[in-house]
Amino acid sequence: MKTFLGISLSAAVIAIAACFGAESAGVVPSARAQWPKALQRARMSIVAERLGLTAEQKAQLKTIRAQTAEAVQAIRANAALTADQKRAQAVTAWKTSREQMRALLTPDQQAKLAQIKSHPWRLNALAVSRVRMGLLANQLGLTSDQRAKIRDIHTKTVTVVNPIRADASLTPEAKRAKVRELVEASRTEIHGVLTPEQEAKLQRIRRRLLAPLGPLG
Repeated sequence: MKTFLGISLSAAVIAIAACFGAESAGVVPSARAQWPKALQRARMSIVAERLGLTAEQKAQLKTIRAQTAEAVQAIRANAALTADQKRAQAVTAWKTSREQMRALLTPDQQAKLAQIKSHPWRLNALAVSRVRMGLLANQLGLTSDQRAKIRDIHTKTVTVVNPIRADASLTPEAKRAKVRELVEASRTEIHGVLTPEQEAKLQRIRRRLLAPLGPLG
């Protein structure tokens, strides 16, 4: 659990997402099949939020993606092309698509995008956490109100944690201690959002997750 806490703040903040590990491995195999697409959607959603895309930009980006997907599908279905030609044309289509998308962004958004792309592991960790949270939310039967409250707790905690991580006056140990304290406070808030029945189900998931580890301590 210590490693999990250190690697992904988002997953640690939403503590119940961590409990999904065992659930995703055996209880909902159908979800595993959708995992790649779900991760891609989560990454796109996170990037859109970080860039502050307008409704118009989102609509334009969606149109470009749809047109590119249609073009690539036509390329793959073209029996007159060799496999190498199909790959080359598909690569060109996606490259053109990315250039069109980037042209829709403001200079500030382009700078933010470059920053996000410079840390792909962080974006992927956030996407994994978001997908797991969504799947576990379904398992627990969270209402839309509960989901909104948990998102608010997450957002609030991340807002406080980011400056701590950037504080050069703190030692790594001090940073970890402060983050751990905030995570524990967030966990308490999140558990307060759950009903007794949901809390009981969450504990059962936790036990299934930890059982293979044997007695701790």
